[in-house]
Amino acid sequence: MNSLKSILTFIKNNPNNNIEKAPEGYCPNCWGRQEYGGNFYKALKAESIKDLQRKKGWITSYAEKNLNGIRLQGKQGRLMCNVCFENYDQ
Repeated sequence: MNSLKSILTFIKNNPNNNIEKAPEGYCPNCWGRQEYGGNFYKALKAESIKDLQRKKGWITSYAEKNLNGIRLQGKQGRLMCNVCFENYDQ
């Protein structure tokens, strides 16, 4: 799933900021430990983002700037985070 679709799906499925896990394709360890989830929702609130489809550009640029480091990368049949170096099954 691409970054934008993953994040949009995550926002739609967590409208009340109930953050139990990371968006698909992102490191759950870094998402929770470094509070990316809380920071992401604060940024959404600050931008007054209500119409997700019209704000795709903002969400994409935010993800590129702040979240690309914690995207899981496929290496040797596993998914690995380049920040905390945790490995996950694909």
